Amino acid sequence: MVQLICGHNGTGKTRKMIDMANKAIDSIQGKMVFLEANNRHIFDLDYRIRYINTKEFGLTNAEQFHGFVCGLIATDYDVEYVYIDGLYKIAQAGLERLDEVVNRLEYLSEKFNVNFIMSVNHDYEDIPEGLKNKIILEAVMS
Repeated sequence: MVQLICGHNGTGKTRKMIDMANKAIDSIQGKMVFLEANNRHIFDLDYRIRYINTKEFGLTNAEQFHGFVCGLIATDYDVEYVYIDGLYKIAQAGLERLDEVVNRLEYLSEKFNVNFIMSVNHDYEDIPEGLKNKIILEAVMS
């Protein structure tokens, strides 16, 4: 399953994802991975969650991101959840590529039983109609 958390910068998407991951770690049997384009939140996550700074791997497009995720799953069949914070910073792909990225992740999710939760820097109404059913949370400024 692929799920989206949407909202513009500064609306609390990252904090909500961190809270979700920290709460879920006790209830899963497999492993959890948190992908981000920096090291900013490494100490906010439970120590059992594998934190990966994708900047260190030099990803520059959606194809490289897809290959990176495939490699992550291929090296550890116990990965059950992958949180992706800042899809556009990591894959450097905008809204025009969101359908493609989600479809590729959906294939991986079904084939390898991995759940993906990712943040996108757009409001609900900006998300393509076919992906709106994947939105689990819309972060808004308070």
